[in-house]
Amino acid sequence: MQPRVSSTNIQPKRVRGARAVRERREVERFESLVGELSTAMARASADEVDREIESWLRKICQVLDLDRSAIYERDSADEPVRVTHTWVRPNFPPFPRNYDPEKMIQKSTELVMSGKMLVFARPSDIPADNPDARRMAEKYGPKASAAIPMWAGGRVIGAASFGKFRAARDWPSQLLDRLALAVRLFGSAIERKQSEIAIRAVRTELRVASRRNVMSELVASLSHEINQPLGAILSNLGGVARLLSQGNPQPEMALEAVNSAIDDTKRTAEIVRRIRSMFKNQVEHKTAISIRTLIGEVVKLTAGEAAVRKISVQMEVTPSGQRVIGDTIQLQQCVLNLVMNAFDAIADVNTDRRGVTVKVAPEKTGWVGVSVCDSGAGIDPAVANRLFEPFVTTKSEGMGLGLLVTRSIVESHGGRIWATPNPDHGTTFTFTLPVAERKLAGASRRVG
Repeated sequence: MQPRVSSTNIQPKRVRGARAVRERREVERFESLVGELSTAMARASADEVDREIESWLRKICQVLDLDRSAIYERDSADEPVRVTHTWVRPNFPPFPRNYDPEKMIQKSTELVMSGKMLVFARPSDIPADNPDARRMAEKYGPKASAAIPMWAGGRVIGAASFGKFRAARDWPSQLLDRLALAVRLFGSAIERKQSEIAIRAVRTELRVASRRNVMSELVASLSHEINQPLGAILSNLGGVARLLSQGNPQPEMALEAVNSAIDDTKRTAEIVRRIRSMFKNQVEHKTAISIRTLIGEVVKLTAGEAAVRKISVQMEVTPSGQRVIGDTIQLQQCVLNLVMNAFDAIADVNTDRRGVTVKVAPEKTGWVGVSVCDSGAGIDPAVANRLFEPFVTTKSEGMGLGLLVTRSIVESHGGRIWATPNPDHGTTFTFTLPVAERKLAGASRRVG
């Protein structure tokens, strides 16, 4: 709160009237500035908030003829108060190095962080029961200061201080009200910035967690698929070794075994190449691609897992659904997520019908639909309407991120995704993609 300062000097009415006029004009100018500040803070993006605040600290000090200002923030009640933004008039003392307000002016900081103003027009006005503020003024020289709590979301998240070092100055109550409004605008902008940064961090974590989740689901399939050619290579080389130990009585058989080992080595390398290309971090590149080829790659990638689980995988691609516009790696991840989900759905059912069908057919003019149909038990009605929300899953050990990532990729391609129950058993997931125009498709084939 601003202390009431009594004066022993009896000023002439003309002097008091002139001062009142100056104060009124100052408040009017500052009101106009606060209006501009409100607009600027509303328009500033999260990345621009800090720069805008420092710019407006300068403007406020210049309009009010002040010399130094600062913003203090506290993330929570358990966190320390820290200086985050400052402005100092040229040739005036900056803030002390490693300035810790909770240590240097503990009582004053507690007062302001409790939601009260601490204002003095001259150092002699500082109450005697606030000695740390007196020591601060004596040591560092502000002759007038206003410390104002910074509110946001119904709580104090920090404070703002404004000081004058050249001379004392009065703080009319109307001016303090406008200053408090300006500080509240700073607080709202900082809170919005923090919220957007937190959202970005969550999105980044989701992307990382999603890739980890997909990779963990693929470990068994990848191991099985690589172990198959590796086992064949070992068997063929073992046969060659036996033939060599016998003086190689059957050179044709030895040559065939070596050629088979070479082919299996190439197949292993191709498996590794597909995995690396699918999960390496590369810039999104949308072009005309063959949806049949793309789905075929995913089917090959999951063939080992399908064999282990005794699941048959079929492809049905209509002639008119051959080429679409998209990023190959991202769309591979979409189809892979849905196919692996279909495998998991079938694994939970004790039935001889163990099949997954990947279909491509026209959806509407300019669009094609990609569907993954399984013969599992279907989706629990309790989560049917929330399948594409984060952390919603039907798997006992699932993270609930695969479908969220799939939806994000589909929507980034301009399409949409949905799930429908099959008439007999299981579920069909369908997403749409834009069809490649003939000119673009032809150019893509020539470049490739």
